[in-house]
Amino acid sequence: MRTENSSEDRFKIGARVSWGNMIANLGLVAFKLIAGIVGKSSAMVADAAHSASDLLATAVVIMSLRVSKRPADVDHPYGHGKAEPVAAKIVGLILIIAGCAIGSNSARKIAVGGYTEPGRIALVAAVVSIVVKEAMYRITAATAEAIESSAVMAEALHHRSDAYSSVGTFIGILGARLGVPVLDPIAGIVVAALIVKMGFEITRKSSDELMDAQADPDTLRAVQEAIDSVEGVSDVHYMAARRYGGYAHVDLRIGVDPSLSVVEGHNIAVAAEKAIKGVCPHVIGVMVHVDPESVHEDDPIGHGYADVFQPEGPQRIAQPNAAEMTSVVEPSHIRE
Repeated sequence: MRTENSSEDRFKIGARVSWGNMIANLGLVAFKLIAGIVGKSSAMVADAAHSASDLLATAVVIMSLRVSKRPADVDHPYGHGKAEPVAAKIVGLILIIAGCAIGSNSARKIAVGGYTEPGRIALVAAVVSIVVKEAMYRITAATAEAIESSAVMAEALHHRSDAYSSVGTFIGILGARLGVPVLDPIAGIVVAALIVKMGFEITRKSSDELMDAQADPDTLRAVQEAIDSVEGVSDVHYMAARRYGGYAHVDLRIGVDPSLSVVEGHNIAVAAEKAIKGVCPHVIGVMVHVDPESVHEDDPIGHGYADVFQPEGPQRIAQPNAAEMTSVVEPSHIRE
């Protein structure tokens, strides 16, 4: 889990890296395109097109970071954090489209024939691209982990796919220069397949986040430990956490002594919320429902079951319906 970063800090850090990537990509695209045309390498031209798609992907990421930092409002009471997985999904689709276009172009060259031996400049461009793109991947991935941004991580993986693309391009160009010119477009097809595969992986992960998939085990473990430290909580009937961008929201049902007053139960719920936010800075929303500790899975208050994280492994714990999860024990004067 990351250390605490404000929305503004996350935006500045992510945007700074993304703008740097965009400038580097502009130079790389120009160099690779010229090298591909002058060196008569279809694989290098395809590689340049892939790098050009990075520019669009980076622009999408920057916009998503700007949107995600906006605070919650009347129309978006849970904030704008999901702008990041939306951007990641767009980046994934860009990769899929770019990969299909590269593969189609390479396959057409194989079908038509008439191969030419690529020039040395295309080989040099491939080496430069591998080094630069791998460096961009490492820097961007480290930034994505630091601010826990799915959009920035998607951008990092896009750079890694470009590095793979350049490796395939290098092999194809080298093989063509050694007397097997068909290797140049074949390398383009292999590279295209890798790009499409990575695009599907990014799209799948972002779709999980958009559909409120369970948060990572580290977050769940930290939440559990925080609850265990709260005096008055006898057990946890239900726990779930969902991610949106670099943030998370936690839903809880805790058991307390049934003889406690409403105010005392409310105070325990508030203490649980503070404890969770204290150890998980990225958790910005906590919904705590207070049950008497005698409630069991077969009681009317719980309907259905869900696999949720527990330190000793997943367990079947009663899951309330949506209406029940929105109710939190509060004294009437607090609601006013």
